[in-house]
Amino acid sequence: MTEKQPPPAPLGLALRHAHLRAARTFAEELRPLELENVYAAVLINLGLLGSQTQRQLMDSVGSDKSAMVRHIDSLESRGLVRRRPHPTDRRAHAVELTDAGEAALAEVLVAASRTEERLLTCLEPAERGRFRELLGRFAYPAPERTCE
Repeated sequence: MTEKQPPPAPLGLALRHAHLRAARTFAEELRPLELENVYAAVLINLGLLGSQTQRQLMDSVGSDKSAMVRHIDSLESRGLVRRRPHPTDRRAHAVELTDAGEAALAEVLVAASRTEERLLTCLEPAERGRFRELLGRFAYPAPERTCE
């Protein structure tokens, strides 16, 4: 007799579980670096996009203003980022990686790669590329192809 499979979870719940699993796994990989996920996210965003305002970092990382100030303060105290006056907006500060931040980013990217490897072991090698492609399209839809 075959076991009856439960119905698939609603998409939102499945995404939430996937996020929690990914966050836990990434945190484990970051532990030796003494960095939390949110700090890694700030470093990755600065590495990918270059200098950004605190507002831009808040939006890309999904943090509120007071938390982002604390995150940047912490990274700055560790010598990983620096604030500079924004070149065109006197009210804003630009946040950028230092040389130590660039080195930390390289380690974070290795941890991210190990995380991805661990997370995707449940998929066949041929499925992994397709999964990345579909997830990318879902997470970052092209403007002409909104997902709402």
